[in-house]
Amino acid sequence: MKKIAIVGGGPSGVFCAIKILEEAKFLNIKPDITIFDCNNILSTLLPTGNGRCNLAYYEFDNIELAKNFPRGEKFLYSVFSRYGTADTINDFSNLGVETYIQDDLRIFPKENSAAFVKQKMLEAIFNKVKLTRTKILEPPKGFDAVIIATGLKKQPVLAQKYGHKIIQIKPSLCGLKIREKEFLKLKGVSFNNVIFTDVGVSGPYIFKLSSINAYKNFPYEIKIPLINPELLTEKLKSNPKKQFKNVVSSFIPNALASVLINTDKQAANVSNKEIKELEFLTLTATAYDNKGEIVHTGGVSLNEINKNFKSKIADNLWIIGEVLDIDGFTGGFNLQNCWSSAAICAKNVIETIYK
Repeated sequence: MKKIAIVGGGPSGVFCAIKILEEAKFLNIKPDITIFDCNNILSTLLPTGNGRCNLAYYEFDNIELAKNFPRGEKFLYSVFSRYGTADTINDFSNLGVETYIQDDLRIFPKENSAAFVKQKMLEAIFNKVKLTRTKILEPPKGFDAVIIATGLKKQPVLAQKYGHKIIQIKPSLCGLKIREKEFLKLKGVSFNNVIFTDVGVSGPYIFKLSSINAYKNFPYEIKIPLINPELLTEKLKSNPKKQFKNVVSSFIPNALASVLINTDKQAANVSNKEIKELEFLTLTATAYDNKGEIVHTGGVSLNEINKNFKSKIADNLWIIGEVLDIDGFTGGFNLQNCWSSAAICAKNVIETIYK
């Protein structure tokens, strides 16, 4: 009986076990699978999608889907062509997780529950996979295949022990602290996918900026779209006797307008320069706000694995999920990487050790 070790009991590790069992059943073989994790299995799945589990994103073109990954885009072209959104929807349906699509194209389980998804994934491996609660810091011995699926919350020591290079790990998809203290009194105010916090800004738009700028040194400038100058000009012309601040408040929250507009002038007296200045809100990011942190960037170099997630450095080693130098924007993209890498890896593991 072939023995397979999966180090990491998060989404990619457990899904890989599910897909290995699926491949094995098709070939009428029974591998001995052990998942090692020092934490509760699938605990990292529970907070995803604010507890609702944003499983994927409704995009079926593999090139377009890969564009949502600041790191790993070109590598993922081939990956998503072999296992993409349609495969995710189908596989979770087979697990008993039916899905629906939000207006913003994010895909969620109909139960709107990450706990439900966890339950269905665990049911698929119940009494078929060994679960061992322990930390693995050295290459496990006695296995025909080892799969690293540890994520990036901590330095990927095991991958390093196998000789793999680790790209510098940085927070990504997180809030940002800002220099401009006058905006901190706006805590809780939101607009255009941006939320003011007690230390700076957060929300989907900021998460995307923090991801794009993950390796940029602080402080750096960020620009947040505010008001289209043409639309503001039209509104001002239509309401010449209104106060400038009141017209601006029809586009953005009044509290934000009060911070930005320090004049009582009427709309008819507003200059083109003042209108143009409201096209963007320019702030200075000074540090990460780790309270909003979702994922990390960096990890095992993609130059050291092949298209099937098999190591080029060590024999019978595969590396999947967020431990790789792959990270996507918020919207189900990082989980899609977990599902795709796990499925492709599972198929290749079986093909390799049973050849």
